[in-house]
Amino acid sequence: MIEIKNLYLSFTKEYDALHNISLSVKDGQKVALVGDADSGKTMLLRTLAGLEKFESGEVLIKNFNIKKIDFKQDVAVGFVPKSFILLDKKTVKENLEYVLKIRNMDMATINLKVLTALKYFGIEALQNLKVKDLSNYQKTLLQLARVSLRKVDLFLIDDIFEGLTESECKNIMAKVKVLLEENANSTFVFAFRDLSHAQELNLDVIKLKYGCIVN
Repeated sequence: MIEIKNLYLSFTKEYDALHNISLSVKDGQKVALVGDADSGKTMLLRTLAGLEKFESGEVLIKNFNIKKIDFKQDVAVGFVPKSFILLDKKTVKENLEYVLKIRNMDMATINLKVLTALKYFGIEALQNLKVKDLSNYQKTLLQLARVSLRKVDLFLIDDIFEGLTESECKNIMAKVKVLLEENANSTFVFAFRDLSHAQELNLDVIKLKYGCIVN
């Protein structure tokens, strides 16, 4: 699924955000990138999502070069970033509908999928609220609900437990476990600061530090 060879990404001449990263992730593998805030884990996820330009190296997803890949046809990626990317002035329901409307899905199917996601993620009561009025916990649930609406080849999920209470983390963990079960054939790459999250989800761990793989 993923092949990375000698990847370098930097923003200054003095510092590499990613330094000589090489790794392979098989189809259907569930992986966690684990490291501190400056480890490069988020930058690596953003690179896999096609959001960062890198200086040298090679990144392949399903044998497609990341620099030439068509995310609408070549591979379906579901990205759940740590910094929320949502339509703030739209409602919860409109945010979910939008994902399916841009894929030209019929309204009957859209309504069914959205209703199912709202109920499962426990945000049915929030459906008419605008995103700007939600808490970070509620936005996290919305992002997970949104990525669950369609078939995804590769899930990229970035440190969704950060800043949440213990009870909120417990609920999110339960939702993620079901997401993993229902997408058993999909590939997952998570990013966590806390190793215990990766262990609870039974993920293969790749440790990063200062932009390098250390294990």
